[in-house]
Amino acid sequence: MSATTRLVVLGAVHQFQPVHGYFLRRELMTWHIDKWANIQPGSVYNALRSLMNDGFLAENGTETAGNRPERTTYRITDAGEVELLRMLRDTLWNVEVFDTTPVMVLTSFMYALQREEVLAGLLHRVSEIDARIASNTYRIGDLAASTSTPRYVREVFELATARLHGEQQWARDVSERIRAGDYIFAGEER
Repeated sequence: MSATTRLVVLGAVHQFQPVHGYFLRRELMTWHIDKWANIQPGSVYNALRSLMNDGFLAENGTETAGNRPERTTYRITDAGEVELLRMLRDTLWNVEVFDTTPVMVLTSFMYALQREEVLAGLLHRVSEIDARIASNTYRIGDLAASTSTPRYVREVFELATARLHGEQQWARDVSERIRAGDYIFAGEER
């Protein structure tokens, strides 16, 4: 199971608990998780089992509605809370040059962190992105000097740089919204 799937399912159980797999699968599909995180509907059930085996989730009970079969509900364990926060922090503080999935997952579950931490992490992301963009500039120079690399490979780094500029602007914009009081974070009243 991918780290993305683990984080999404753990975060979603945290958000909706106690929750059964069918609800979770249906809800995540409304987020188009299959498109931007490449998580297929059946992966949700596998992730629930795996996270339970790892001690991050526990069965909360079973429920029955109408003629539907009995459904097991899940809740996050104390160890699962620690793992969720660890994974969110890793995602918040690390910039991926070629992959938007981690920051999209972070956006979905950043509410589990404290407002100040999210703001500090986003400020760090802005400066980290500056470093990644500078690095891409040097890589483009390396490609231009190469006699064996096709010249059009440069566009991979140009595209990554353009994406990073977009993420950097988003980080600035969402920071302003968070500072203005948008969203509710850990430790704040709902």
